[in-house]
Amino acid sequence: MIELERDERQIVRELCSMSKEVIPSAVAKGRIGKVWVPERDNPSFCLIHSGNFVYLAGICPKGEQALELRELLIKNCSKGFITPSDERWSEWLEETFGGSCRIMSRYAMRTDEDLFSKETLNNYLNSIPEGIQIKKMNQSLYEKAMSSEWSREICSDFETQKDFTHRGFGFAALDGERLVSGCSAYPISEEKIVVKVATHKEYKRRGLALACSAGLILSCLKQEIFPTWDADNIPAAGLAEKLGYIFEKEYQVYRLGNLESGLY
Repeated sequence: MIELERDERQIVRELCSMSKEVIPSAVAKGRIGKVWVPERDNPSFCLIHSGNFVYLAGICPKGEQALELRELLIKNCSKGFITPSDERWSEWLEETFGGSCRIMSRYAMRTDEDLFSKETLNNYLNSIPEGIQIKKMNQSLYEKAMSSEWSREICSDFETQKDFTHRGFGFAALDGERLVSGCSAYPISEEKIVVKVATHKEYKRRGLALACSAGLILSCLKQEIFPTWDADNIPAAGLAEKLGYIFEKEYQVYRLGNLESGLY
């Protein structure tokens, strides 16, 4: 498998157009993520990896190419959510990985600017427990987020701290100096971002994720950037609905287990 440089990715744009997701097209334009193909000359399929999201598009491989793709998925994408572009890829994943391939549900949300209530969002932003502060993410808060397993999800889609400082923004909830919740905007185009949010287990159900997310959405509206939301569980979908999103669909993704331990 060959990893493409950003200026080579025009060769996979037709393959990526088969996907209805927004991330593959952004990756194909060279803005984010990584792309692998079996060959540069008219590739029959491609693997896209951006943050925790993995996409397979094109014609399912056989023989040696299938083995190479399998090894690449194990090496680089074992912690990602793999989204097949059609049923053939779903069958390929299940046949290739068997019991080490776990099927999970995600929840696509939709909205438009007219469904956001700035008054409601401001109320969420200002309705936080005593002693908690909401601050904009900066270099120091990025480093705090990346230092703990629970909070790494907030900024994990950015390749480096410099990348976050240059392209990202977000809001964090602090209890004193302790980071307890946060939300970041991961840009997928000049007009759209993906919302990433996480809260420490000791601070859940206190409105902190709601406050951080509200602050981020208000910031997006000021900058005329559209915040897209894709939830990995039902509580996250419920959080999105409070903010002004509407449930669109449930869809399935795949997660690879540790092929030695059997853990996910």
